[in-house]
Formats: sequence, structure tokens, C-alpha cells
Amino acid sequence: LTHVEDHVFDGHDGVATADSHLMGLHDTLSGKKSSLHVSDKWDGAPSVVFGKDPDSGHFFVASKSAFNKNPKLNFTPEDIERNHGHAPGLVEKLKWALKYLPSIMPKGGGVFQGDIMHAPGDVEKKGGMYSMTPNTITYSAAADSVEGRNMRKPFGIVVHTQYGRGRDLQSMDAEPLSDKQREKFDKHPDVNNIDPTIKINPSNYTPEEQKAFLNHMENARRTYASMKPESMDAIAGHGPNLEAHINNTIKTGETPSVQGYMDHLTAKNQKDIEKVKTQAAKDKKIQAHATVLKHISDNRNHFDKLLQTHSHLQNAKNILVGVMAKNSDYGHSIAGEPTGPEGAVGVDKQGNMSKFVNRQEFSRNNFLRGKIQQMKAQQNA
Repeated sequence: LTHVEDHVFDGHDGVATADSHLMGLHDTLSGKKSSLHVSDKWDGAPSVVFGKDPDSGHFFVASKSAFNKNPKLNFTPEDIERNHGHAPGLVEKLKWALKYLPSIMPKGGGVFQGDIMHAPGDVEKKGGMYSMTPNTITYSAAADSVEGRNMRKPFGIVVHTQYGRGRDLQSMDAEPLSDKQREKFDKHPDVNNIDPTIKINPSNYTPEEQKAFLNHMENARRTYASMKPESMDAIAGHGPNLEAHINNTIKTGETPSVQGYMDHLTAKNQKDIEKVKTQAAKDKKIQAHATVLKHISDNRNHFDKLLQTHSHLQNAKNILVGVMAKNSDYGHSIAGEPTGPEGAVGVDKQGNMSKFVNRQEFSRNNFLRGKIQQMKAQQNA
């Protein structure tokens, strides 16, 4: 999935996609109709593929290995032991999935994917709250709320993907689970089938937030409009490295810049040089790098304008992510510290997808994940 603002690195069409998706989510949160289908991201684990096997017609559960050249499909508990015995935690969750998921399968069959949120013994009750920690984020809800009561059910899952238009699993296309298909799932008292469709409460999207969002969008459009026609040609092929530079600045707290990007490439090139042994190979990489740096320097204005456009779009997105967090029915924390939700995923009618995540918060979450890993390592030492 691509961060919505990172689409700008794909040229003019990418800028149009970023603009369209941001405005689509803005309209959705405002209570207006939008062609963008948006769903919450959930921090569940493991991811499970399930449904009726196209070949045999029997119900199966699987990990993502369902799409291997030689798929590992599990029709019985014995299959799970044989295919995944090396991972006891996965075995346990897949067995629960095999027990409970047939009870909610649509009568017309199908193949789906979702993230397991809780299984028997996973949900805790403390201080009038129920909580589940399927992966890193802890989700909490009042015990007497709808969400809290649903957590009392033995098994919880977020189904988010459907597969179709293929003769077998390997050739099937994936797409977000449609509202029409979601309605076909059966209800069962033992299964907490969580709907990831984002909650809408227009009153949570204040006039001040809407004004700030539109200002950021206008700044992005003005900056983009000031770019020369050849600008996108100048940055062609730099998308992956620019994204890597952006991600690095998120971790360090720095602001993306043309000079920072050049420094990023220089550090990367130095590592590449150290991997080769002959002086001829080293000289070749040094020369190629010098050519790249000259190109960036000669087109500095183009790169600078693009990074400015990216920044304005990211600021606009962060406002929307903050509004979505207010609409959530759950509390979120990591290692006892409050945090925001995972974010959301948007898909347009052409199949273009974007993720809406506050990257600064995401970086903080990764830091907290590191703390959790350190704590577990100390406990196991």
C-alpha cells in the first residue's frame, strides 16, 4: 500500500490520485457521498485466508501460504499440525479459525482474508473495560458497550478482502470486501465479525479542521501548478529513493529536502561501494553516483517543488487521520501508552489504493514496539 502523499512520486497521474483520494476522504468524513471506499486498518494477527476451495469445494483456512505455488490449505486440524507445526502460536489460531469461521461463511461461498483479533482466552477485563491485543496495539472498550459485549464472544476477526475472477487461488484477484458481500456473511453468537468500514460522524470534523485541510490542499495545488511541464520528467525514476528518504526523515525527525535527499543517496552509494571488491567496480559506482547528483543539482527546483507538494498533502492527510481517530469506538494503546488507530485504506473505482496513516505517530509506534520487544527479551533471558 502506498501512503497517499507518496503518489506524487509517480508523476502527474500520481498527483491526481493523491488529490482525488484526499478529497474523497474529506467528503466522506463530512458526511457527503464519495466514490472512495474507505476502511479502517486493524493491527490484527495472524492474517488468515479462508473459504471454499475452488478445486474441492471444501472449507479451508490458511496463512498467506495459500497463494504459494504449492499452497498449504488446511481442511482439518491435522492439516494445520502438518503444515505449521513449527509455529505453535499460528497452529493454535488457525485451529480456532477452522472451528469458528465456517459458521459465518456466506451461503454462496467465496474466498476471503482477514486478521484475527482475538481467540478464546485473549480478551482481558479490567476496570470495567474489555481489551484485546492481537499484535502490538491494544484495543479497549467499555464492558457495557456494543464493542465490549462483542469482545466476550470467543472468536474475533476483521474480514477485509475478497478474492474472485480466477480458476484457482493463485489466479484470483484481490479487492476490498464490498458492502454487498459483507452483508452476506452469517451472524453467529460465538463470532465477533468486526466491520472495518470507517465510522462517520460529521460533527467530529470541525469547521476549523475543514478550513485547515482545504488550506493545505490549496497550498499543494498552487505549488504543483508552479512546476514546469518538464518537472516530472526530471524526477522520473527517483520515486523509490525519494520514498526511502522520506521514511528516514520520519525516523530522525528531520524535514525532507533536496540536500537531504542527495546526502541519503551518498550514504546509500557508499554502502554499495563497500560491497564490491575491485577498484574498477568502485570507480564505476562513484562515477554513476556523481552523474545522479549532478542531475539532481541541475534540477534542484523541480525536486524542491515536488517535496513541498508532498509536505502540503501530508499535512492535509494528518488532519483527516485525526478526525478518523475521533470517530473510533475503541481506545488504543501500546505498552500502556495511548496511541492513535492504525489509520485507513482507501480504494477508488479504478482500483487505485492509498493508506492514510500519520507517519509521525507510526514511527512512534515502532519505537514502542521496540520497547515491547526489549521487555520480552529481558523476560525470556
